[in-house]
Formats: sequence, C-alpha cells, structure tokens
Amino acid sequence: MALDLQQAAKMLGVSPATVRRWARQGRLGVMRPSGEFRFEEAELGQWARNQGLSIGAGQATATPLPVDPEQQPLIAAVSRGHILHKVPGVSAGEVLSNLVELAPLEESCDRLALLEQLQGRERLASTALGHGVALPHPRTPSKGFVQKPMVVIAMLDGVADWKALDNEPVHTAVLLLSPSPKEHLSVLSRIAFVLRDAAFVDALRNHASAEDLLALMAKLEDGFGQ
Repeated sequence: MALDLQQAAKMLGVSPATVRRWARQGRLGVMRPSGEFRFEEAELGQWARNQGLSIGAGQATATPLPVDPEQQPLIAAVSRGHILHKVPGVSAGEVLSNLVELAPLEESCDRLALLEQLQGRERLASTALGHGVALPHPRTPSKGFVQKPMVVIAMLDGVADWKALDNEPVHTAVLLLSPSPKEHLSVLSRIAFVLRDAAFVDALRNHASAEDLLALMAKLEDGFGQ
C-alpha cells in the first residue's frame, strides 16, 4: 500500500518534516515527477524496525496528561522526545550518530554540530554511568538544538562499548538535550534519581514498552526530593 508524506509520518510517529528530510537524503521513499514523495507501507515498516522505531508509537504519546513541566520535568522532556527500541550500534560513535538522526529535532537544528558536541563530550570523559546505561549530552546546553528540554531513550539492539568505568557494555543510551544550564541540571538530577532504581534499569535492559517505562518514570519522579 502506497502512503503519502502525512500518512508515513503518522505511521512512524514523527513529524512530516522529519520524514521529508529522510526521504531527501535517499533513506526511504521515492519521489514522483510532481515532487511528492510516496512510501510503500511494507518497506517503510521494515526500515523503521531497522532504525529502532516502534511502528505506530513514535513519540511517547502515552505520557499522562496534563504534564506539569515544573513538577515533572523529566516526563515532559521524554514526551518531547522518543522512546526507541532496538536501536543499532556497537560503539558509542555509532549509537550517537543514530540518536542524532532519530531525535525529533526542528528542521533548523544543525544535526552535524550536535553530533560533534556529543562526540566532544565523550572525548572529555565517557558518559556511561554504569549498569549498562549511558547519558550522552552536549558539552554546552544550547537553544540552537532545542527550545525546551528533550530526552530520547534508546534501548539498543545489542550492547555497545562505551568505555564505562565498571566495564559493563551499554544496553541503553539516554540522550539529554537542554536549552540552558538550569534546565539541564533540573532534568539531569531526575534522570540520575530514576536510574538509581534497579527495577527501572532492569526495565530498560529488558526493552519494556514505552507505556510501562513512562508509568514507572512518573511514579519515581513523583518521589523526587522526598
């Protein structure tokens, strides 16, 4: 079945602008003489699975509403990003490249500059936190990347060598993008808090559903600071 741009975007759970960018890069779809893109549903589904996108899920739409960014900044940040399963990559560099490609960023965002920032941060010190989780983020928060905090949780297809201090390979990368240092620290502190919970880390390791992860995160975040 042939899909147009809007249908393909809805199927993948990303914006039409993101699908158009991927299509222009020759990653998926075909361009008709009229300039419109068309996508075969079966091929699109296979491509999405190869990229770690959950068909029909895309962004974490299961977030409990309404979300108060002041009270639940982590849940709000995840709701702006993605929860991805089976993201490919066997090294930090490969995973970072895929994360930058899959993150639902604005078209104006310089993805190459973001990737360079992430790579530069890894050169300073590994962002692997231990227990199989890494927390990549740019060296400097910037509104050039996002206007509001965004978190992309990527459970990997296998594991990646991230040079962790505990020598454990990474099974999950949590990308954190923030427009300012204050907002960065607010979300970062909550990520660190929920990652102390062994059940949450196990849920990441076992590729729990987006709905289950969001529910567990919301419960944990409600207990932050208590």
